[in-house]
Amino acid sequence: MKPVTLIRPSGEVTAKSAPVRKTLLGELARRLERRLGEVVRVRGPRLIVPGHHPNAASEFGVEGALPGYKVRPKPATILKATRRALRECPEEIRVDVRSHHDGVSGHALFESVREIVESTGRKTSKRGSRLLVEVYPDVAYVCGPEKAGPGGLPVGTQGRALCLLSGGFDSPVATWMVMRRGLECKGLHFLVTESELEAARENERVLRRWCPDFDLLVDESHREFLETAEERLTGRLKRYLCVVCKMRMLERASQWADRLGCDCIVTGDSLGQVASQTVWNLKLEESQVNGIVLRPLVGLNKPEIVRYGRRIGVPERDPGRCPFVPERLIVKPRKREALRAYREVIKG
Repeated sequence: MKPVTLIRPSGEVTAKSAPVRKTLLGELARRLERRLGEVVRVRGPRLIVPGHHPNAASEFGVEGALPGYKVRPKPATILKATRRALRECPEEIRVDVRSHHDGVSGHALFESVREIVESTGRKTSKRGSRLLVEVYPDVAYVCGPEKAGPGGLPVGTQGRALCLLSGGFDSPVATWMVMRRGLECKGLHFLVTESELEAARENERVLRRWCPDFDLLVDESHREFLETAEERLTGRLKRYLCVVCKMRMLERASQWADRLGCDCIVTGDSLGQVASQTVWNLKLEESQVNGIVLRPLVGLNKPEIVRYGRRIGVPERDPGRCPFVPERLIVKPRKREALRAYREVIKG
């Protein structure tokens, strides 16, 4: 009886055509090997890892990770392993038995496993934590309880992204969402204050729990740019300071993305949440980008974003107020005025 962790890939991975599924499972296995330091074996739609590794459930592309045991494909041995696995299981269990062995009846084995579960005083239910018994001609796996994973696609299978990461709540959620869609991400923080940089570093640490190779770059030129903008923009043009700030950030991000070989830029914009995120301002700000800007939060409201953030572990903190925000903000900009304001700051 050897300890193993059985990985259930997301349904999105297993539903792909055979060639695509093979590629995605291979990449998922490679990422798990780097994370866990173990050789990962692909068997059918499952991945098998030696030893117990509950943190495997943090990998994108994983629907669930089930610690358990590898045993001989004999009913008596399987039932013994079932009793052992049940020591770690909660009170409500979903029994899932799958036999790929002509010599072992899946139905009979299911009934035997269910009887053992109920004999311990536990309840069997489709809503319970999964106890998976999978039998092959040469080996059987008895694994559970299942720790749910994030699902999605393996990181790196959909390209590379440069994610604008602040010290706030929205941008780490946006980054997590595109990681879940298979993008390999790097973070970019535009330095304004040291306190916000520290908060961004904390967001980086949260994201590294999900993707250990995520790291954060810092553009240290932005504070000087804002100081220049605050000095040079006067009258009505001062209302464009936040728009000019976002134009500069996206222009610089585009340059960083080209150098790093990233395929797109990701922001935490949510439509209409603040003045710089109206549809008219977003269109204008994006005019400085040579490439694609993804906004995964664009249709979510703040409570929805907060729910995602709590799920992934983003700390709730007071973001504070940017020291450069003017008293009056532009909501529906005039393109010529905005470009004039931008040139005023860039060229002086």
